[in-house]
Amino acid sequence: MELPDSFTNVRPAFFTKKKPSPPQSGVTHPDTSLLRPQLAMEYEWLEKVTVTDGPVDVTWSAHHASQKRGKPFEVSITSLLPLLRDQAHSVATVKHVMDKIKEIVAFLNPGQVPVIAADQPIYAVAKQVQWHWPEIYGEDKFVIMFGGLHIEMAALKSIGTLLQDSGWTGALVEAGIASPGTADSFLTVSSITRTQQMHQITGCSLYKLLKAAHMDYSKETDEQPEEVPSFEAWCEHRKRQSPQFHFWYMVLSMELVILLLIRSFREANFFLYCQSLAELIPYFFANNNVNYARWLPIYYRDMVTLEQKHPQLAQEFQSGNFVVHKSSRQFSAMAIDQAHEQANAVIKADGGAIGVTEDPSALRRWMIAGPEVSHLVAQYEAACGTKEGTEHTSHHEETERAQRVFFENVKSSHKP
Repeated sequence: MELPDSFTNVRPAFFTKKKPSPPQSGVTHPDTSLLRPQLAMEYEWLEKVTVTDGPVDVTWSAHHASQKRGKPFEVSITSLLPLLRDQAHSVATVKHVMDKIKEIVAFLNPGQVPVIAADQPIYAVAKQVQWHWPEIYGEDKFVIMFGGLHIEMAALKSIGTLLQDSGWTGALVEAGIASPGTADSFLTVSSITRTQQMHQITGCSLYKLLKAAHMDYSKETDEQPEEVPSFEAWCEHRKRQSPQFHFWYMVLSMELVILLLIRSFREANFFLYCQSLAELIPYFFANNNVNYARWLPIYYRDMVTLEQKHPQLAQEFQSGNFVVHKSSRQFSAMAIDQAHEQANAVIKADGGAIGVTEDPSALRRWMIAGPEVSHLVAQYEAACGTKEGTEHTSHHEETERAQRVFFENVKSSHKP
């Protein structure tokens, strides 16, 4: 079986202008006060871990899943198209893929503006394609989304750069939470799930130490009880006094912003998503993450002006349809690119994609059959009640063992 030439043949394309310019559009400065209630929810979780005597919904995911703030949803339908052999981030390939996606969307849902999610290199090329050929691929004809999983990974790597040589990895080793090699891997985000958990443990530990220090100050000060500054005012005062205090307070603040971004995906909360992006962008500038500092502001502009350019899409996104629900579990929605990565993992499992790139005929068969294998596996899991097909609605971290392990790690991390 052969794919049609119209799908596999990528016509050459290149930019005739050196640097296509983005169209002018006004963006209002984000209202930071809107984020305070969301940050308060994170501090509520930190306070819960600080005062609790036992491991009851103390993990970050279990705590928020128990709040059941997410909107009602249906399990998403996902699939893969046949793969292309061409270089993914070339102008020709990106332009060709945009053409094919436009044709598919017009067939499946006539009248819808195509939405494409991509990682940073491909996102950059796709935006330049929009600016170079606005009459065909302009921002009024396509919505290009920055891959949420890749933003999350970049943010975790950015805070890893900040924590380099800070003693953080040594503290994790000394507490018995991780081995030296594993602790170093958290700086480079070798495992995104484990790195997330380590920053959750670190955030809880830092908050406990902050609360204990404020309590000691309240007991030792000569000021009258009514004159003792509040916890927030005391933190601001200490930041000005101590560079070390300022550094670790900044680490805690960045960890909470990253958690807000992840929660925006898990709860399918588009407003929180936009607000957390606005809070995260300055950290990319401060930590010299050039590519994300350059392109995330462009993406943020697209998201906050979506209601003016594409009101119907904006309504869908605000209803939670900017993420993928692969199961009926609470607090388990994921970014589009993460769902795509998981679909890729299915067809790569057990050597599915390994070795075929050296054999053109085998590669061609796998390009066609691989996505269908992924679809059949998903159907099988749904029929058998396994993995994504399960009807369970509780989060997978809402187990006694997960709570106990997390609680013990938090206790170990701040022992004197």
